[in-house]
Amino acid sequence: MLPIEAPRRQRNRIGKKSIAGRFDPAIARAFAILAVKEDSTIEAMLTEAVLDILQKYNQPIEK
Repeated sequence: MLPIEAPRRQRNRIGKKSIAGRFDPAIARAFAILAVKEDSTIEAMLTEAVLDILQKYNQPIEK
């Protein structure tokens, strides 16, 4: 059996946490299309949405 190297983390993932969810395919598709139209990424758009929700509910971000 050959030795298997442990997977390496991508640099942009270091120090970050994943937030995941299951969405209707139509919602996921619409969100992906919006990201393309805005010349953005799904991750950047989700970050904007999460920050908007935190602000709406006056939830401070603690580091």
